[in-house]
Amino acid sequence: MTLAERLRLDTRAVHEETEELLYTEPLKAGRLTVGQYSHLLRVHWLFHHALETAIDRHPVFFQAYRPDDRRKTPWLEADLAELNIPLPDPLPELFADWLPVALLGAAYVGEGSMLGGKVVFHHLQKSPELKPLLQNARFYRGYGAEALEKWKAFGGILAGQKESDHDQIVEAAHRTFRAYHDIFRHTKRQNPAVV
Repeated sequence: MTLAERLRLDTRAVHEETEELLYTEPLKAGRLTVGQYSHLLRVHWLFHHALETAIDRHPVFFQAYRPDDRRKTPWLEADLAELNIPLPDPLPELFADWLPVALLGAAYVGEGSMLGGKVVFHHLQKSPELKPLLQNARFYRGYGAEALEKWKAFGGILAGQKESDHDQIVEAAHRTFRAYHDIFRHTKRQNPAVV
């Protein structure tokens, strides 16, 4: 079994839990509110800002990853600015002490979310409340036509990892999904009006 296959299999349950937590029901039903949408953007910004900052500390290890071509924070900042929502206070400690190999597990979660972006964007457009706000939306458009190519390139990076590091990468992916849960709940407590 490849590392990518193991990651998909071993994190399936926590991945599904995370999707459900992130307003999946109202999203699919076309009932996502502006408050919920802005909450999701803040959650994603906190996650990606922390991950990108941590990856930037290891330029040699992540050279093949090409972090400058995979940045999501500018997209999220543009989307939040479009809604006149200030950036949340960063979470610099989130991945601060993670080794580079563990950050690959976190990157797996971040890169995997880009595959579903096109589907999410389609669901966002079903919400009458959101549709007028999505004309310039960027984050959920993801990598666009490059999505599959970037995913395959990331799979190549995973395939190049030593088998002795696989457990650490998978465990880090689990911790990363849980971190998404923590960020979601933390930001929701900061804005209890979001249902």
